[in-house]
Amino acid sequence: MVVALVAVANTVSFAQGKYGKDSAECVNALNFYKNFLDQGNMSEANYQWQKAFNHCPAKVSQNLFINGAKIMKGLLQSEQDPTRRAQLIDTLMLIHETRAANFKKSEVKAKEAQIFDMMNYMPQDDASLIDKIDAFHTMVGVNMNPDFYLAAMDRAVSLYKAGKFSDDQVIGTYTKFSPYIEELVASNASEANVSTQKSFENMFIVSGVANCDNLQKVFGPRVAANPNDLVLVKSVAKILSNAECIDSDLFLKSVTTMHQLEPSYASAKLLYKLYRSKDNDEKALQYLQMAVESPDALANEKGSLLYEMAVLQFQGKNNGKAVAYAKQAAEADAVFAGKAYMLIGSIWMQVKCSGDEMDQRAKFWVATDYFQKAKAADESLASEADKSISQARIYYPKVEDAFMYDLSNGSSYSISCGGMSATTTVRTNK
Repeated sequence: MVVALVAVANTVSFAQGKYGKDSAECVNALNFYKNFLDQGNMSEANYQWQKAFNHCPAKVSQNLFINGAKIMKGLLQSEQDPTRRAQLIDTLMLIHETRAANFKKSEVKAKEAQIFDMMNYMPQDDASLIDKIDAFHTMVGVNMNPDFYLAAMDRAVSLYKAGKFSDDQVIGTYTKFSPYIEELVASNASEANVSTQKSFENMFIVSGVANCDNLQKVFGPRVAANPNDLVLVKSVAKILSNAECIDSDLFLKSVTTMHQLEPSYASAKLLYKLYRSKDNDEKALQYLQMAVESPDALANEKGSLLYEMAVLQFQGKNNGKAVAYAKQAAEADAVFAGKAYMLIGSIWMQVKCSGDEMDQRAKFWVATDYFQKAKAADESLASEADKSISQARIYYPKVEDAFMYDLSNGSSYSISCGGMSATTTVRTNK
C-alpha cells in the first residue's frame, strides 16, 4: 500500500512538472483540442486550444504550436470580419514567436513558417514583413528561401503604390536585398536562383521608382566603391538597360568595365553602339573591330557588322580599309552585297586620283563596275544604281581622247588610287 502511494505520488509530481500547476486543465485541454482538430471542428478546437495555451507550460509540446497554427489558418479560411481576422492573425504570429523562443532546435523552421504566414495573411500595407525577412537572413544567410526576397520587394512596391513608402524606402529595400541575391547566385547559379534574381530586378524596374536618376543614386556609389566587381557591373548594366537608361554615363562605365574584366563579342558590340550614339567614331571603330574579329561573332550578324565597319572607315577617310571591309560584308552575307557594292562605287566616285587624264577618269569606270554589281545583287537598288551610273558616265572620256592614250571602248585598264586598286573596263562617250 505504501509502495502504491509512493508510485502515485511520483506520478503526480512528474505530471505536475510537465503539465504545470494546472495539470488537469492542461491535459484535458490538450486531449479535447486534438479530438476537435481531428474532426475538423476548428471553432471548438480553437476554444480548447486556447485553454491549453493558457494552462500548459510553453514547453509542454511543440505540437501545441504546430497544431495551433493549423487551427488559426483553418479559421482564417472562412472568416470575413476584419477585426476578427486581425485577432486570428495576431494569435498566429504569437504562436510562431512562442514556438521559436521555446524550441531552439526548431527556431529556424518556426521563423520561416511565420514569414510564409505573414506573406499570406498580413495586409499588403504592412511593412513588418520586410524587417522580418531581413532579420531572418541575418540568421540563415544564403540558406534563406529565395521566395522571401521576392516577397520583400513585392511588399515594398505595394506600400509605395499605397502611398506609405517613399522612393527612398523602395530603393532602400532593393539595395538591402539585392546583395543577398547576388551572393545567392554567386554561390549557386541554378536556373531557379537566376530566375529569382531576374524577377526581383523586374519588380524594382516596373515599380515606377526606378527612373534613371534614382538608378544613378542607387548604383553609382556601389560601382564607384567596387569598380572591378564583375557580378555587380553586369547586374547594373542589365538593370539600366531594362530601364532604358542606356544613355547614362553609369551604363557606359558598367559595360566598359564588363568588357575589360570579361571581354566578349556581346560587350564589344554594345560598346560600339554606345560610342556610335555619342558620335565618338574613334572609340566606336575600336570596339566594332573587336566585335568583328571576335571568334564568337554570330554568323548572321557578321555581314551587318562588316558593312558598318566599312561605313565608319569611309567616314574616317580610310578608303582602302572601307573597300576591304565592304567586300568582306558582301562575301559574309548576300543580303548586304548590294549595299556594300554601292558603297564601294561611291568611294571610287569621290576619291582623288593623280596621274594622267585617263588615270583621273578611270575611277568612274571602276565606280560603274560596282554600281552594276549592286544592281545584280539587289534589285531594290536598281534605280539608285542607275542614277549613280548616269552621274559617272558624265566623266567618261571621249572616244578621241581615249584614242590618244591608245585606249578604246572595252579595253582593260588597271588603276591604283587612294590606297585602292582595281582592274576595270574602258568606257567612252561619243
